[in-house]
Amino acid sequence: MTRLFYILCFGLLTSALSLTSSATTLTVSDNLIISEVDNKVIEHGFIGKKSTFTLNKGEHAVVVRYKDVFEDLDFAEDRVVESQNFVVKFTLAKEQQVKLTTTKIKNLSQAERFAKAPELNLVDEDNKQLVLELVDVADYKLARQVNIAVSSLATQTASHSAVLPAEVKSSAQAKQASATLQQKMTTSSNTLAQVDSLTMLKYWWQTASNTEKDQFKQFLINK
Repeated sequence: MTRLFYILCFGLLTSALSLTSSATTLTVSDNLIISEVDNKVIEHGFIGKKSTFTLNKGEHAVVVRYKDVFEDLDFAEDRVVESQNFVVKFTLAKEQQVKLTTTKIKNLSQAERFAKAPELNLVDEDNKQLVLELVDVADYKLARQVNIAVSSLATQTASHSAVLPAEVKSSAQAKQASATLQQKMTTSSNTLAQVDSLTMLKYWWQTASNTEKDQFKQFLINK
C-alpha cells in the first residue's frame, strides 16, 4: 500500500513538472497593465498589479494599456499618461520565458506620443525578438464574435448530413428525421442571428479590399 502511494505521488509530481516545463512565463514591464488574457479577465490586487502570467504553447491575445507618470517641467507637477486598451497577439513555441515591454520612453512628450501609437517589444529568454501584432480592441472582439458564429454554423451544417437515416423504413421515421433536420437548420439560423446585421457589415467592410468596397458602393447605388 505504501509503495503504491509513493508511485501515485511520483506520477502526479512528474505530470505537474511536465506541464510546468511545457508552459511559458510571460512578464510585462511596470508601465503595462494586462486586463485580459485569451478573453479571460485578469483581477489585480489593491496594492499592486499582476505582471507575470503562465501561458501554454500556441496563439495568444492579451488586452493591454500603457500607464506611467512623468514630470511636467512646464507646470512643475507630475502627469499621468495613459493609453486606451489595445490587443497584443503573438504565438509561443518553445520559449520558456518571454517579456513584453514598451519601446524606450524618456520624457512626457514621448509618453504622450506612445499613448496615441503604442510600440511594444516581445523577447524570449535569449533576448530574441518575437513577432507580435497590435490590434484595436473593437476590431478584435468583432472578429472573434463573427468567427464563433461562423464556426458554430459550420459545425451544425456539417451534422445535417447525418440526420437522415441511410434507409427510411416507415413514414413515421421519415417525419421524425425531417423534423430533426428542420430543428437543426433553425438552430443554425439563430446562431447567425446572434451576430446582428450591423456587426456583420462592419466586419466584412473592414476585411474587404478597396476593389471590393468600390463594388459594394456601386451595388448600393444601383439598388
